[in-house]
Amino acid sequence: MAEVIGGLLRVAGIEVRAEPSRTSLPATPGPLPSQGGSSLDAVRRAAAFPVGVPGVLGEPEQVLSADPDPQGHPRVVTLVYQGGSVRFDQFDGRLETTFLKTSPDARPVELGGPVLAAAWLPLPHPVTYVGRDGVARTETARLAGPTLIWTTGAVTYRLEGISAFDQATATASSVR
Repeated sequence: MAEVIGGLLRVAGIEVRAEPSRTSLPATPGPLPSQGGSSLDAVRRAAAFPVGVPGVLGEPEQVLSADPDPQGHPRVVTLVYQGGSVRFDQFDGRLETTFLKTSPDARPVELGGPVLAAAWLPLPHPVTYVGRDGVARTETARLAGPTLIWTTGAVTYRLEGISAFDQATATASSVR
Protein backbone atom coordinates (compact mmCIF):
# COMPACT_ATOMS: atom_id res chain seq x y z
CA MET A 1 0.00 0.00 0.00
CA ALA A 2 1.21 3.52 -0.72
CA GLU A 3 2.23 5.36 2.42
CA VAL A 4 1.10 8.98 2.69
CA ILE A 5 2.42 11.12 5.55
CA GLY A 6 1.83 14.86 5.40
CA GLY A 7 3.12 16.00 2.03
CA LEU A 8 5.08 12.81 1.39
CA LEU A 9 3.95 9.84 -0.72
CA ARG A 10 6.20 6.79 -0.67
CA VAL A 11 5.90 3.76 -2.95
CA ALA A 12 8.70 1.31 -2.18
CA GLY A 13 11.90 2.93 -3.56
CA ILE A 14 10.26 6.14 -4.82
CA GLU A 15 9.58 9.15 -2.65
CA VAL A 16 7.22 11.87 -3.91
CA ARG A 17 7.19 15.17 -2.08
CA ALA A 18 4.11 17.34 -2.48
CA GLU A 19 5.88 20.62 -2.99
CA PRO A 20 6.26 23.07 -5.86
CA SER A 21 8.50 21.85 -8.65
CA ARG A 22 12.03 23.18 -8.82
CA THR A 23 12.78 25.35 -11.78
CA SER A 24 16.56 24.86 -11.76
CA LEU A 25 17.07 21.56 -13.56
CA PRO A 26 20.22 20.78 -15.54
CA ALA A 27 19.99 21.88 -19.18
CA THR A 28 21.03 18.37 -20.19
CA PRO A 29 20.60 15.78 -17.44
CA GLY A 30 23.39 13.30 -16.96
CA PRO A 31 22.88 9.55 -17.13
CA LEU A 32 22.45 7.44 -14.02
CA PRO A 33 25.74 6.24 -12.46
CA SER A 34 27.63 3.75 -14.64
CA GLN A 35 24.76 3.59 -17.13
CA GLY A 36 25.29 1.50 -20.21
CA GLY A 37 23.39 -0.13 -23.03
CA SER A 38 22.87 -3.83 -23.23
CA SER A 39 20.54 -6.49 -24.54
CA LEU A 40 17.40 -7.52 -22.71
CA ASP A 41 18.74 -11.05 -22.23
CA ALA A 42 22.03 -9.79 -20.78
CA VAL A 43 20.27 -7.43 -18.37
CA ARG A 44 17.91 -10.21 -17.25
CA ARG A 45 20.94 -12.40 -16.47
CA ALA A 46 22.76 -9.61 -14.60
CA ALA A 47 19.90 -8.14 -12.52
CA ALA A 48 19.25 -9.46 -9.02
CA PHE A 49 15.51 -9.00 -9.57
CA PRO A 50 13.12 -10.23 -12.27
CA VAL A 51 13.14 -7.82 -15.25
CA GLY A 52 9.71 -7.45 -16.84
CA VAL A 53 8.59 -6.16 -20.23
CA PRO A 54 5.23 -4.46 -20.91
CA GLY A 55 3.65 -6.75 -23.52
CA VAL A 56 1.56 -3.97 -25.06
CA LEU A 57 4.73 -1.99 -25.84
CA GLY A 58 6.60 -4.94 -27.32
CA GLU A 59 10.37 -5.18 -27.56
CA PRO A 60 12.19 -2.09 -26.24
CA GLU A 61 14.16 0.12 -28.63
CA GLN A 62 16.90 0.47 -26.04
CA VAL A 63 17.84 -1.39 -22.83
CA LEU A 64 19.90 0.41 -20.19
CA SER A 65 21.29 -0.75 -16.87
CA ALA A 66 22.82 1.47 -14.21
CA ASP A 67 24.53 1.70 -10.86
CA PRO A 68 25.85 -1.85 -10.52
CA ASP A 69 26.79 -3.24 -7.11
CA PRO A 70 30.24 -4.80 -6.52
CA GLN A 71 28.96 -8.10 -7.98
CA GLY A 72 27.81 -6.33 -11.18
CA HIS A 73 24.07 -6.48 -10.48
CA PRO A 74 22.47 -3.27 -11.83
CA ARG A 75 20.36 -1.28 -9.39
CA VAL A 76 18.12 0.12 -12.16
CA VAL A 77 17.04 -1.32 -15.51
CA THR A 78 15.41 1.03 -18.04
CA LEU A 79 13.55 -0.01 -21.19
CA VAL A 80 13.10 2.81 -23.71
CA TYR A 81 10.22 3.02 -26.22
CA GLN A 82 8.76 5.39 -28.81
CA GLY A 83 11.95 7.25 -29.58
CA GLY A 84 12.66 7.88 -25.90
CA SER A 85 9.29 9.42 -25.04
CA VAL A 86 8.28 6.36 -22.94
CA ARG A 87 10.61 4.98 -20.24
CA PHE A 88 10.04 1.92 -18.10
CA ASP A 89 12.36 1.83 -15.07
CA GLN A 90 12.47 -1.11 -12.68
CA PHE A 91 14.52 -1.87 -9.62
CA ASP A 92 14.58 -3.68 -6.31
CA GLY A 93 12.62 -1.09 -4.35
CA ARG A 94 12.36 -2.76 -0.98
CA LEU A 95 15.23 -1.05 0.75
CA GLU A 96 16.08 2.57 0.12
CA THR A 97 14.87 5.53 -1.92
CA THR A 98 16.05 5.33 -5.52
CA PHE A 99 14.07 8.14 -7.17
CA LEU A 100 12.95 11.45 -5.64
CA LYS A 101 10.11 13.38 -7.22
CA THR A 102 8.43 16.69 -6.41
CA SER A 103 4.83 17.03 -7.51
CA PRO A 104 1.87 18.67 -5.77
CA ASP A 105 -0.62 16.51 -7.75
CA ALA A 106 0.59 12.95 -6.98
CA ARG A 107 -2.05 10.58 -5.71
CA PRO A 108 -2.16 6.97 -4.54
CA VAL A 109 -4.20 4.66 -6.80
CA GLU A 110 -5.51 1.10 -6.68
CA LEU A 111 -4.32 -1.18 -9.47
CA GLY A 112 -5.44 -4.54 -8.05
CA GLY A 113 -3.90 -7.94 -8.61
CA PRO A 114 -0.46 -8.53 -7.10
CA VAL A 115 0.28 -4.78 -6.93
CA LEU A 116 1.20 -3.79 -3.38
CA ALA A 117 1.24 0.00 -3.85
CA ALA A 118 0.76 2.46 -6.70
CA ALA A 119 0.72 6.20 -7.42
CA TRP A 120 -0.14 8.36 -10.43
CA LEU A 121 1.61 11.64 -11.24
CA PRO A 122 -0.41 13.09 -14.15
CA LEU A 123 1.68 16.19 -14.86
CA PRO A 124 5.34 16.66 -15.79
CA HIS A 125 7.53 16.85 -12.67
CA PRO A 126 11.21 16.82 -11.71
CA VAL A 127 12.77 13.44 -10.95
CA THR A 128 16.18 12.97 -9.35
CA TYR A 129 18.17 9.79 -8.89
CA VAL A 130 19.28 8.96 -5.34
CA GLY A 131 22.56 7.05 -5.25
CA ARG A 132 23.33 4.01 -3.14
CA ASP A 133 24.86 6.40 -0.59
CA GLY A 134 21.50 8.18 -0.11
CA VAL A 135 22.63 11.38 -1.84
CA ALA A 136 20.35 12.94 -4.48
CA ARG A 137 22.31 13.31 -7.72
CA THR A 138 21.26 16.75 -8.98
CA GLU A 139 23.22 16.21 -12.21
CA THR A 140 20.75 13.43 -13.12
CA ALA A 141 17.66 15.57 -12.43
CA ARG A 142 15.29 15.97 -15.34
CA LEU A 143 11.68 16.76 -16.13
CA ALA A 144 9.58 13.60 -16.31
CA GLY A 145 6.28 13.19 -18.11
CA PRO A 146 3.15 11.69 -16.60
CA THR A 147 4.24 8.72 -14.48
CA LEU A 148 2.67 5.62 -12.97
CA ILE A 149 4.68 3.99 -10.19
CA TRP A 150 3.89 0.67 -8.53
CA THR A 151 5.44 -2.18 -6.67
CA THR A 152 4.84 -5.90 -7.02
CA GLY A 153 6.71 -8.19 -4.66
CA ALA A 154 10.30 -7.00 -4.46
CA VAL A 155 10.30 -4.92 -7.66
CA THR A 156 9.29 -1.28 -8.08
CA TYR A 157 8.23 -0.09 -11.54
CA ARG A 158 8.14 3.43 -12.95
CA LEU A 159 6.35 3.99 -16.28
CA GLU A 160 6.90 7.47 -17.67
CA GLY A 161 5.50 9.18 -20.74
CA ILE A 162 2.03 7.70 -21.23
CA SER A 163 -0.37 10.58 -20.61
CA ALA A 164 -3.69 8.71 -20.26
CA PHE A 165 -4.20 6.96 -16.91
CA ASP A 166 -6.21 4.10 -18.47
CA GLN A 167 -3.50 3.46 -21.06
CA ALA A 168 -0.77 3.58 -18.39
CA THR A 169 -2.62 1.09 -16.18
CA ALA A 170 -3.23 -1.21 -19.17
CA THR A 171 0.50 -1.07 -19.91
CA ALA A 172 1.28 -1.85 -16.27
CA SER A 173 -1.09 -4.83 -16.36
CA SER A 174 0.77 -6.25 -19.38
CA VAL A 175 4.18 -6.48 -17.68
CA ARG A 176 5.59 -10.03 -17.87
